[in-house]
Amino acid sequence: MSKYIPLLLLTIVLVSILVIPTQITSAQATQPGPASDKIVVTRKTIEEVPDAITSGKIDGYLYSLRPAQAAQLQGVSGVTLYSAPAGLIELTLNPAPVAVFTLEGALSISEAASKLGIPAAAITNLYTQGGKTVVEVGAYPGKGVNPFAFKEIRFAMNYLIDRVTVASTIMKGFAVPMYTFLSQYDPDYATIADIIAKYEFAYNPSYVDQVVTNVLTKVGAVKIGGKWTYEGQPITIKFIIRQEDERRDIGYTFSSELKKLGFEVNEMEMPFAQAINIIYGTDPIEFQWQIYTAGWGKGGIDRYDYGSISQFCAPWYGYMPGWGETGFWNYKNDIVDELTLRIYQANYTNKEERNELYRKAAELCIQDSVRIWVVTRLDTWPMRSEVKGITLDLGAGLRGIWNLREMYVEGRNTLNLAHLWVWTSSSAWNIWGGFSDVYSVDFERATYDPSVWNHPFNGGPLAFRAPYVVVTAGPSGKLNVSSNAVIWDASKKQWVPVPNGTQATSKVIFDFSKLIGAKFHNGITISWADVIGFLAYMFDIVYDPTYSSLETRISSSSKPWANTIKGFEFDFNNKRVTVYVDYWHFDENYIASWASFSPVNPVEIHAVTFELALDRRNETNYVLYQKKNYEWFSLVWPDHVAKVKATLQSYKNNQAVLNKVNKYAMGTLNMNEWNARIDADLNWINTYNLAWISYGPFMLTKLDTQNQVLELTAFRDPTYPFKKGDWYFGQPVATSIVSVSIESPIQGKILPGQTANITVKLSGIPPFSLKYMIRDPRGIIITSGDGLKVSEDTFRVVLDSNFTKTLAYGSTYTVILVGLSEEVAIPGITRQVVNTATLSEALSTQSISDVLANVKASALEQVNIILSQLKQERAVDLESLRDQLATAISGVTGVLIDQYVSLIGTAMDNMNRLSQTTASTITSQVSSQIQQIRSDVTALSEKLNDTQATVSSLQTYIVVNIVLTLVAIVLSIIALVRKPKA
Repeated sequence: MSKYIPLLLLTIVLVSILVIPTQITSAQATQPGPASDKIVVTRKTIEEVPDAITSGKIDGYLYSLRPAQAAQLQGVSGVTLYSAPAGLIELTLNPAPVAVFTLEGALSISEAASKLGIPAAAITNLYTQGGKTVVEVGAYPGKGVNPFAFKEIRFAMNYLIDRVTVASTIMKGFAVPMYTFLSQYDPDYATIADIIAKYEFAYNPSYVDQVVTNVLTKVGAVKIGGKWTYEGQPITIKFIIRQEDERRDIGYTFSSELKKLGFEVNEMEMPFAQAINIIYGTDPIEFQWQIYTAGWGKGGIDRYDYGSISQFCAPWYGYMPGWGETGFWNYKNDIVDELTLRIYQANYTNKEERNELYRKAAELCIQDSVRIWVVTRLDTWPMRSEVKGITLDLGAGLRGIWNLREMYVEGRNTLNLAHLWVWTSSSAWNIWGGFSDVYSVDFERATYDPSVWNHPFNGGPLAFRAPYVVVTAGPSGKLNVSSNAVIWDASKKQWVPVPNGTQATSKVIFDFSKLIGAKFHNGITISWADVIGFLAYMFDIVYDPTYSSLETRISSSSKPWANTIKGFEFDFNNKRVTVYVDYWHFDENYIASWASFSPVNPVEIHAVTFELALDRRNETNYVLYQKKNYEWFSLVWPDHVAKVKATLQSYKNNQAVLNKVNKYAMGTLNMNEWNARIDADLNWINTYNLAWISYGPFMLTKLDTQNQVLELTAFRDPTYPFKKGDWYFGQPVATSIVSVSIESPIQGKILPGQTANITVKLSGIPPFSLKYMIRDPRGIIITSGDGLKVSEDTFRVVLDSNFTKTLAYGSTYTVILVGLSEEVAIPGITRQVVNTATLSEALSTQSISDVLANVKASALEQVNIILSQLKQERAVDLESLRDQLATAISGVTGVLIDQYVSLIGTAMDNMNRLSQTTASTITSQVSSQIQQIRSDVTALSEKLNDTQATVSSLQTYIVVNIVLTLVAIVLSIIALVRKPKA
């Protein structure tokens, strides 16, 4: 994300981040449970919010406002606006081929194209499988064309969206541009900041048009009258545009750009549930959609990310087109899968290796561009000023897990809130494959306590309901797994001892004394059956061949975790669970987070869920994870609740069912306890017509799906371990860069060939660290590194003479500084414009020979940078540049200058020959020509050195300026060979 766009409302939006954390000063309630006795949530459209909150009808709104409504409430007495970078907007592209062929033998692209009778350029993917070659094509006679099947077109789409305009105009400053799945507000931004800076895509529709034309022409498409056609039919793009928020405006803006390129666009405006059913419920190769205006809400921040990079980049995780669904066409990227699985499972030996894996995967993700990231929303939530107990989670904002349990109004028992939706047809309340929307998950998190959760400010894992101790022999050692440890055997349907000699990298001892022995909301005591049974069901859905085939999305995303588990040791007397795991992390809290689990519901509710959605699927038509033509199972949907009730009734006094569940629960249930559980569940359902039963601070006591009303009632049972204030953190202190100064022989400027020191002072909560990058005038990152610590809050960036001599005189560079705090995860970022000394300034302190040496070094460095990039990128036609160079040279006269003109002319002729080649054949030819240019520039500098002996200082100075101008022209032309950069 960029920091250099004018964020007109940034001061108002982020004011809460600048407040020092405070403690709740009101009297702390001694009773267990949350701060408020009841929370009532109703549906309000965004347009209704200003009137509802100013009139006091609601105390707060849990969905981010649109900029227009946020501006309307700005400065209103009695209303406080809170903001956090909690929302992401991107355009998901459908990369499916129009046809897939399986050919005998192992074939190359050209061989496969020949057999199919199509251009090689039409093949978008090719891989071998079982001695055969699978060929995916993006254009095929009778099947049409999918432009987004072609990687080059997908990548070019990054240049078709004007992110700066979206952020400043559509979002009214309540957003910042975004170029990949992370933004400057994510802790791991610093890990890939130089990569993100490299891909800060500028709006350039002309370049996009060139790429689209190049690709589509090669596969047989024709542009007639400004419109793209294939086999005489217009190429039409199906675009699903969400209608609820700014994504509508963004969608139509992008659609307009696609039309300008020559595409027909079928604009399908839809609300949440309708869109989700098509996007995630249909096979991508059916082409019911080709672009979708996707939006995401953060659940929190993660100091060392492993989830986001997997979710947004890797097919194995189940969130890339195809969604991991068996029978669907699924996007493939084996390299990204391999890299992200290593990150996800912590398959590395140190932090540096982890960061390098992360960098490689992130760049590949950007290059493949299945998602075109647009902006990070500075989500804004309005609250009545009298609402207290608010923690500003730096990832989730007011949607953080802390707030519903801690918010209250002094002197009132009930908190009245609103949301965009309280329930939708895609709001599935089941922990196995549901809670995929913010409307359900926000409330679910108030009804249970996780064992481990991430800190709201620094993003590191912390114990929530299950304190822990970590023991590890990692990264290279092993621990012996206790002979008392067991593992679930899905084939035998029983817990079995781990094999003799089993070893694990780490073990985590969890203390479940705050859970086991406490009560569920229905009054039943939480027992070992709920803990052990949950784990068995989790392993069953991964390893049972029937269950895993029925729920491939769940099993595929859960298997990387389950594969690392080597065994469980249950200490019944002390209520402890030891998890043995092949997992290591340089932060031991991440080992605990990885090994953690939360049962959430009673074991018999899990048993009913598996029976209805798996064992009896042919009868019920239920699924755990959304699937086309099936019903998404939910413990709150009336029809499903009725089925749950009937099933529970059949369980009472049913020895066969108890025996089956007891296999999962390791025999810890007896018939009396079993019947008591069934009676309590049925009583709960009869009272509330809901089957959602958990153990958190609030009970879900009402969910009126028709009238969009939800009620949460405080759980005050004396066995509940937390009370008001236990999870209040307040608001963080931001990390900021407060001053930047440059020490150099030329005040405030860098003198090429001389060391320069940049001193940076930070504010916030130490300990701090500093990273830096330097971008040249063409937008290329030319160096990066870590600042040297001078004091607790001061760092120095040392640019030595070997580096500064490669900088051009009289040029402008951008120093990007990233300040980091270990306590507050969001970095402070600034971009400092730095000038280098002009030639006249340099000649006052340096000899002419030194200046010329620096000129040579700078010119060669620029050519080297361009050469390395040209080897990876297509060149554009240079024909139009020939006249520009000729015009520039024609004004230069004189015998001495003619020598330089001759040299430049040679370079120009070389480049002109390059322009005769096609854009796709730049490899050896471009290298050859650029090598010649490099030689010419070297010769140029050598001739200048020879000249110094025969002309006066003044003459040489004039010549230097003229020659440098010519060198700059050449280098500019070389730069234009590259594709446009941000």
